[in-house]
Order: sequence, then structure tokens, then C-alpha cells
Amino acid sequence: MAIMGMTRCWRAAVVGGAMVAAVCAAGTAGAATPNPIIVQPNPVAPGGFISVFDGGNCDFPATGTVTFQSSGSVTIPSISISPLQNMIGGTGQIPADATPGSYQVSLTCTTSGGKSEGPFTGTLTVRSGASTGVNPSGGAKTGDGASLGRPGGLASGIALIVIGGGAWFMLRRKRFSS
Repeated sequence: MAIMGMTRCWRAAVVGGAMVAAVCAAGTAGAATPNPIIVQPNPVAPGGFISVFDGGNCDFPATGTVTFQSSGSVTIPSISISPLQNMIGGTGQIPADATPGSYQVSLTCTTSGGKSEGPFTGTLTVRSGASTGVNPSGGAKTGDGASLGRPGGLASGIALIVIGGGAWFMLRRKRFSS
């Protein structure tokens, strides 16, 4: 009886394993859908800078080119991409006179072995208005020591530590003198 049970278990395991293998093979047999490419920031204002990444579609390491389908009179220049940390990408500037709207982005890679991959596509939106880059001025707003003169600030904390230390010293001294 025990041998018969073992045989059934092995048979079930073999049949189950074959079914799992068949499902896995069927899942990978279809054409894989490529990941979307990454365009940051999106949207961008004319004159702004963008970064474009492959989204994990290209074999690492690879180089390539990103092109933009222009609908207006101004052409967005292509961007060369190269290996970065675990991804492939590059940066470029949108012309200051670019026409607002959506642009089709096309990324093509060439592996170190010469194999061409892509094109992988995405969309870039150029919004109206000028690029509003932030130009910081002055130091970081981390405090300037002004709390030294205010109650509850650093001075109060130091005073509490000094008083506590003095009390501890006096109590300890009293204990040893008894």
C-alpha cells in the first residue's frame, strides 16, 4: 500500500511538472512587449533639458540614438545614448523655439556585438512657455544659530544638561561623605 502511494505521488509530480513546463513555454512563446522608454521630465518647456533612458529594452552595454518626430518647423536634435549605471541613456536640450505639442520619441540601440535593437517608442510633450529653471541664491536654510538666545532653544538645552550634571555631582559627593 505504501509503495502504491509513493508511485502515485511520483506520477502526480511528473505530470504536474510537465504541465508547469508547458505553461511556462507557452508564456514565453509569444512576442514580448517592450517596456516603454523613459523621458524625464515630461512635459518639458522649450529650452529645457531632458533625459531619455531605454527602459531596460536594450542589451547592456549598448549605444544608440534617440530621434524625435517633428510636426513643426523646428526640429528637436537627436540624442546619443550610452551605458550608464545599469541602464542606457542620454540627455539633450529642447530648442527654445520648439513648437508646443506631442512628439513621437524613437530609441534605437546597437549592442557591443553590432546587433541593432529597436526602435522602442515613447512620447514627449513640449508645453508652452519658457523653461523656468530654479536658480538658487544664498545659503541653505538650515538655521543660523539664532536659537542660542531664545528660550527653549539650544541655550536652554545646554543649561538643563549643566544643572543635571551639577545635581548629579552634588548627590554623589554627599553619598561618599556619609
